[in-house]
Amino acid sequence: MTASRSKAEERYAEIQKRERGIRQELDTATKLRLEKAAKLRKLRLAKEAEDAAEKQAAKNIKAAGKRAVKKAPSSL
Repeated sequence: MTASRSKAEERYAEIQKRERGIRQELDTATKLRLEKAAKLRKLRLAKEAEDAAEKQAAKNIKAAGKRAVKKAPSSL
């Protein structure tokens, strides 16, 4: 009876070990996926900020050009 119990305990230990390995792989995969998502989010936010800055700069240039055109005829 002890031999069968010993085999059962060994089998259970093997299963536990395999499950720990699988759990660790899943955790690693999840961590990598979350890091990738965070990196992409950071890049997207940087791009959006850059686009907003370019848009504002273009708007400022356009507004400055309109003011210059309005002032030019009055100075003649």
